[in-house]
Amino acid sequence: MKLEIKESQEELYKMLGEQKTASGKERVQALYLLKSEQVKTIGELTKILGRKRITLQRWLRLYREGGIDNLLLERKSPGRPPIITEEARGRLAQELEQAEGFKSYEEIRRHLEAVEGIEVSYKVVHETVHYKMKAKLKVPRPVGIKHDKEAEEEFKKKLPQSLETIKKHLVPASEHNRKLRYWCGDESRLGLKTQEGRLITLPGVKPVGMMQWRRENFYLYGLVEPLSGEFFIWEFSHLNTACFNVFLERFADSYPEDIHIIQLDNGAFHLSQYLKVPANIILLFQPAHTPQVNPIERLWQEIKRNLSWECFQSLDELRIAVRERIEELTTSIVASITGWGFILDALFISGFS
Repeated sequence: MKLEIKESQEELYKMLGEQKTASGKERVQALYLLKSEQVKTIGELTKILGRKRITLQRWLRLYREGGIDNLLLERKSPGRPPIITEEARGRLAQELEQAEGFKSYEEIRRHLEAVEGIEVSYKVVHETVHYKMKAKLKVPRPVGIKHDKEAEEEFKKKLPQSLETIKKHLVPASEHNRKLRYWCGDESRLGLKTQEGRLITLPGVKPVGMMQWRRENFYLYGLVEPLSGEFFIWEFSHLNTACFNVFLERFADSYPEDIHIIQLDNGAFHLSQYLKVPANIILLFQPAHTPQVNPIERLWQEIKRNLSWECFQSLDELRIAVRERIEELTTSIVASITGWGFILDALFISGFS
């Protein structure tokens, strides 16, 4: 540790006995331990004094700048400025904009201490983040450990170029008079096993959710058009190529006048050699392990939103509930949750309307 302590070991020992406050004693003790070489690093000092590293670094900076008098100077607060400054809040907001988020308000408190040098209570952090910044605990969508962030960003960046390539090379010149539409597709399983979710109770009351573990289920195959909010959903018993073939055929028959580009993940049945793609459909595959680029995930969340903690007695009962949720959807609602900026920008650049 590069700190020149001018006082001798004996002088510091004498000062220890002269201090009238606990804070003064701690600060002199820190210098004494360093001078006597009982500790050699701030890490060792934190263990002995029980103080945080950032606090000890501040003390040593005060000593370095003005000696023992500056270290022991009692400083009075000029008032009550914001504990978390606007600049710090701005940087924290940038962190909270990241999808990875923080696990808890306590983790945010430790982040402010470590990165910003701001020591605040849990209460202050909660009031600032929860009420002022409107950032709340949410149930995250699980992402596999193989998630490829770079591939995700590359797909978003190159989507306009991909659409231009499709228009130029995959749509015959004789078909250029037909409307070209962009859809995002995926499948979702719904079953009798109870879906978990958040519950609100009074402080100190642990919520309890009634569960059942019945494994019967069915699948929804779906497509959503981010530009218009139009959607196409069909129920199937299995997740396989045969069902996907039927789904594409029904979709193509429902919109026979247009040419459709469908964005899909790399599911095995999406890539099967036995898949028969209708003539008016072009498949565009997103990179592996990048579910975040497909907005239909938001549609599934919306459909399942009010199904948490419901215990359905049969699949037919579940089907009725799901059908009611789908019937409540409008194109404006769907467009608002699936009209992601990078897709709409790419469609605009590529001349989709």
